[in-house]
Amino acid sequence: MSTPTASIPDSLSMARSPIFFTARNNSVAGDTLESMTLDLRIYSGLETPSGTDNYNLEKDYSINNVINFEVSDLIRSEFYHDFSIWNDIGFVQSPQGEALWVYGYGDWYYNNAGGGVVSAQWNQPDEEAPDQFLVTDGWATMTNIAPTAVSQAVLATSRDRQVQPLAYEVLGIYNSEANDLGSIRITWENGATALLTNAGGSTTPPDPTTNNSQNLVIYAGVGTANLENNPDLQADVKPSGQANNGIGSYYDVILQDNDDLPTEIARVRYYVICEARYTPYQIAFINRFGVADFITFFKRSDERGTFTQDSYQKSIYNDGFTTPSLQVGKYQSFNVNSRNSLTLNTGFVDEDYSETIKDILMSEYVAVLDGSTWVSVVPERGSIEYQKHINQKLINYTMTFTYGFDERSLVR
Repeated sequence: MSTPTASIPDSLSMARSPIFFTARNNSVAGDTLESMTLDLRIYSGLETPSGTDNYNLEKDYSINNVINFEVSDLIRSEFYHDFSIWNDIGFVQSPQGEALWVYGYGDWYYNNAGGGVVSAQWNQPDEEAPDQFLVTDGWATMTNIAPTAVSQAVLATSRDRQVQPLAYEVLGIYNSEANDLGSIRITWENGATALLTNAGGSTTPPDPTTNNSQNLVIYAGVGTANLENNPDLQADVKPSGQANNGIGSYYDVILQDNDDLPTEIARVRYYVICEARYTPYQIAFINRFGVADFITFFKRSDERGTFTQDSYQKSIYNDGFTTPSLQVGKYQSFNVNSRNSLTLNTGFVDEDYSETIKDILMSEYVAVLDGSTWVSVVPERGSIEYQKHINQKLINYTMTFTYGFDERSLVR
């Protein structure tokens, strides 16, 4: 006896790359798979399927008794991103809609070893443990064609980060039960160390066993300003507790497991840099893991305006008794506007920043911090050379960003 089997993705899946629901029934001679329905629910919050279906799909044909649905574009329309979490303190949930549950179920019609077409249901909501999986708005690399689900704790490319004194920044974390995150330890170059605290003094991250999507993808406020303004953080691990307010030094953000004697899960290093000559710009972007990430461009910046207009030739009346005004010209402009752009320089960085530059250029959500407001920008894309110390000696990336709005507001 044979029945169809379904392949359902695992958590944490990336929705900017293909996501497949696949069924097959070809293990015994005479097996066929005639048709299949896929009812798709996409939701945030608790894992238990709830609400109504977002999509109802059906295929009434198979290839080699395999039916495949690719649903990534349907999922991607449901995401929501919010860079305003950048100044949060301690551990915080991801914004609602940034990590989503995807649940698929339905019916299939198949021939069991030539015995005639029968129907059955698969992955139904009333089953004891139906399969659903968590997704973010990320993408799988070219070597991960399958693609394999993300399991790492730090949802960012590996790099030593450069931050300004008293600048806000959060770090995206996959807070799965398997990663067993128990705490984060802040350790400065001089040895000062303490656990990161939430408001109220707790050192515990959100509970992943709730299976709440916002608790499974979380952020930790570990920028210099987040630490300084954390009211319950030990004073000697705040920047103000360091010599010269930490400028010229570094601190490590160490993710630890939940054991009685905690083991290090991952480590990210932050160098505190004070730029005396230029005005640094902070850029936020949704990275390859589908979460907010941040980079500061420390060196020279240039702002340019690109102006556009429509024009026409005006008819000006003239005769022997009339003197036309020279203040009103024959050539008239209308719909005049401008889109401004910023050209920014990272300053000297390590080779591993190439992956961060790639993430920015691949991102569909990028913003620049203007005062205390994140404003959408679009990176100028094209060919770029990923620099190496052996070739360039000192690595600096220059990037141009065009504002996502016209200078003259036309938002209606």
